[in-house]
Amino acid sequence: MLSNQTLTKQQVNQHIDGLYREHKPWLYAWLCKKMGSHCDAADLTQDTFVKIMTRYADYYYYEPRALLTTIAKSLMFNLYRRKRVEQAYLSVLAETYPEHSISLEEQILWIETLCELCDIIEALPERQKQVFMLSQLQSLNYVQISEQLNISISTIKRDLTCAMAACFMAME
Repeated sequence: MLSNQTLTKQQVNQHIDGLYREHKPWLYAWLCKKMGSHCDAADLTQDTFVKIMTRYADYYYYEPRALLTTIAKSLMFNLYRRKRVEQAYLSVLAETYPEHSISLEEQILWIETLCELCDIIEALPERQKQVFMLSQLQSLNYVQISEQLNISISTIKRDLTCAMAACFMAME
C-alpha cells in the first residue's frame, strides 16, 4: 500500500536503494521459480525496479513484496504474450515466405507492431473485440457474425468501425 506522504528526493533514493537491496534477491528467486529461466527472471527483476523508480518513486511502501509481485506478474504476462506473438509471427513468416529472408530489424519492427496491436485489441470492449476478431482473423462476413453473436448488422458495423478507429489512432 502506498502512503500519501510525499518524500524528499534523498528519502526516495534511500528508500528505493533499501527496497532494492532487501527485496531483489527474493524477487529474482521468485521469478526464477515461476519462469524457469534465469535470464528472463533477471530481466524482469530489473524491469520491476525500473517501474518502481519511474512510476512509484514518490511513495513509501507498507507492503513492498505485494507491490513487487504485482508489477512482476504484469511484466511476466507481457513477456509471455510478446513471446507468443513473436512465435506466431515467425511461424507464419516461415510458412509464407520460406525462400525470402527478412532482416532481423524488420522482424523486430513487425513483432513490436503486432504486440502494440494486441494491446489495442485487448483494451477494446468485449463485444467490439469479438466483432473485430471474427471479422479480421476469421474472415466472417456481417451476416455470419450477426448469427454467431446474436447482434444486429448495424451494431456489427458500429463496433467494427470503433475497433478499426482505435487501431488506426493508436498506430499513428
